[in-house]
Amino acid sequence: MRDQLARLALAKAFDPASMQLGEALRRRPIDETPLTRYAEALPGRLPNPSERRRWLTAPESLEPQWRPLAAQGWRWLALGDEDYPPLLADLPDAPGVLAVLGEVSALARPQIAMVGARGASAEGEANAYRFSRCLAAAGFAVTSGLALGVDGAAHRGALAAPGITLAVLGHGPGELYPPRHRRLAGEIVAAGGALVSEFAPGRPPSRRSFPQRNRLISGLSLGVVVVEAALRSGSLITARCAAEQGREVFAIPGSIHNPLSKGCHKLLREGANWLECTDDVLAAFEDFHRTVAHSPSLVETPPPLLRYFIGGVNTLDQLCERSGLAPPELTATLLELEREGYIERVGGGYMSRPPG
Repeated sequence: MRDQLARLALAKAFDPASMQLGEALRRRPIDETPLTRYAEALPGRLPNPSERRRWLTAPESLEPQWRPLAAQGWRWLALGDEDYPPLLADLPDAPGVLAVLGEVSALARPQIAMVGARGASAEGEANAYRFSRCLAAAGFAVTSGLALGVDGAAHRGALAAPGITLAVLGHGPGELYPPRHRRLAGEIVAAGGALVSEFAPGRPPSRRSFPQRNRLISGLSLGVVVVEAALRSGSLITARCAAEQGREVFAIPGSIHNPLSKGCHKLLREGANWLECTDDVLAAFEDFHRTVAHSPSLVETPPPLLRYFIGGVNTLDQLCERSGLAPPELTATLLELEREGYIERVGGGYMSRPPG
C-alpha cells in the first residue's frame, strides 16, 4: 500500500504535468528518493502548490481516495518500475506515473494503435472493426482511446477475435468517459486488456487532455492505423506523434467525396503506409514477427506441427497423414503458423521457414 500511495502522491502532485514528472524520475528513481525531494521539480505554473507539496510530505492523506480505486483494481506504475511498458519508457516525454486498470502485462505486448473520427461513417467503423479483429487474431494487442466512432469499433473488433485491446483515457481514474462506453471498458478489462491513464484521479476530460494522451496511444504501439480523419483532428495529432516517435503510420484511403478521407489522403501524400488489407501491416513488421517467433526466451519449444514438416513442399494430404489431424483443424493450425512466420504457402502446399 505504501508504494502505491507514493506513486499516487506523485501523480497528484504533478498532474497534469506527467512529462515533467517523468524527467524527475529519470534523475531520481522513486525507490531511492524521498518523496519530498520531488517538490523541487514541481513546475511553477501548477495551481495550489502548497497542497501539492503536502501530498508529497504526507502521501497517507490520499488513502481515502486511493482505497475505493484500489478496490476496483486500479494500480499505479512509476517510470523505472519493472512492469512499466518498455516502449513508452524509451520516449523522452514518457509520463512519470501510469494508472492501470486490468492486466498490467498487456502493456508490454506488441501493439497496433487504431484511431479515427468520432463521427465516423458506417464504412469507417466497419473497417476499424474488421482490421482490428484481424490484427488481434494475428497476435497484436489493439490500442485506442475508448471514444465513440472508430475507437469503439476498434476495441470491439479486437474483442471479437478474441484478442487483447487497451484503452488510453483522456482523464483520470474514476468516472469513465464517454458514459456509453462504460460497459465496453468492462469488457476490455474482463478479456485481459487494460485501461490506462497518465492523469490523476479527479482529472476530468478536456480539450487539452485528449491531445496530450494521444502520444501515449502511439508511444505504446509499434504502429498507428488511421481509419478516417478530417484535416484538423486528433487522429492526425496521433499520427504526427507516431512519426516523431519513429513508429510506422498506416492510413486507409477513402472516397474523394468523404471529408473524413482527407486526413488519410494527406498522410498518404506525406509518406504513410497505404493500408488495404491486414497483410500490409504484417509485411511492415515481418522481421519483428520472425524475431519473436524464433526467440528462445519467448518460445520455449516450436509448435508441435512443425515436427511433421520435411524439406521441400509438404502437401495437405501428407501433413494430415503424418499428424493425424482432421483437415479443418490442420488448416486452422497452418494458417496460424503462417501468420507467425514459421511456414510459408507455396504452390502445392507449405514449406517450413528457417529460423532467423
